Amino acid sequence: MANRAVILGGTGTLTRTAELMADHDWRVTVTARNPDTVPGHLAGLGVDVALVDRDDEAATAAVVGAGADLLVDGQCYTPEHARSLARWSRACGSTVMLSAKAVYVDSRGRHTNSPEAPVWDGTLTEDRPTMEFHGEPYASAEGYGANKAEAERVLRAEGQRMTVLRPSKIHGAHLRRARLWEIVLRVLCDRRRMPVRRGDLVESTTSTEVIARAVWAAAQHPATRVLNVADSDPRPARDLVREVAELAGGPLDLVDVDGCDCPESVGRLPWTVDMVLDTTALRALGVPDVSFAQTAAAEVDWLRSLATRTDDGAWAIPDGIEVGTPDLAAEDACLRRVRG
Repeated sequence: MANRAVILGGTGTLTRTAELMADHDWRVTVTARNPDTVPGHLAGLGVDVALVDRDDEAATAAVVGAGADLLVDGQCYTPEHARSLARWSRACGSTVMLSAKAVYVDSRGRHTNSPEAPVWDGTLTEDRPTMEFHGEPYASAEGYGANKAEAERVLRAEGQRMTVLRPSKIHGAHLRRARLWEIVLRVLCDRRRMPVRRGDLVESTTSTEVIARAVWAAAQHPATRVLNVADSDPRPARDLVREVAELAGGPLDLVDVDGCDCPESVGRLPWTVDMVLDTTALRALGVPDVSFAQTAAAEVDWLRSLATRTDDGAWAIPDGIEVGTPDLAAEDACLRRVRG
């Protein structure tokens, strides 16, 4: 009988993981809260969809059943979630929890959501300190990373064969938050110039492809471990913008506006923190290098396929996908000032 994989929250970030497992002839079940958000092609791959809410522990436990060869949780946000996941892991061959780089703190205790930006002394390895937890609500600036960090601690203490993945600025098709849209939109609008703020910073990116490959490796080699998971080519933010624009049909002429008397929102890019994850342990597990350039096209093509014109001629993305909408009029005013 084919191996069985259960993916909690497998219709967004983990869609590519579901595809990969199905491609390897695994029996795959994904959970979703809303049937409207389930990618239609999953049924053709033989993927089963269970409409349950992760917060409904009894319903989720019923999907996990007596166990699975692989259990992946993309919705483990709190220590309470982690306790249930730890219990389920004991009946599973391998379990993977999707955490976040937001758990890390610098030498002064600052994190990615701090009022003051953290400062990192080199690339971050998995043994760096993580946030303390004091009962903060998950959906808050202080609570997001703290809850994830505490969930990790619960899983290490109570789970079995538990792999924790720490990604950074995820990109790929079927995401709920499509960070590349603002760049694609400018190309669709036939714009030639784009303001850029802090284009020299380098922040690791994580494709849904490298997450899928990390999950596959964890399924093949069950163990308790923590892994940074990121693309293999961290580079300055302006380079990423150029690649996305070219994939979308650009190019764009990038204009630095650091120090310009423009609104702070003008020129702000999806990559905002100087923060590079060390992926030595990921490579040692056998996960092949995956570059941003190799995988960004998946999200760009997906966004272009979804984009439609509204009655007033603007471009729009379907509801349910979180995107930013740049103030193009403010951009034009800033670019005119810079051009002088």
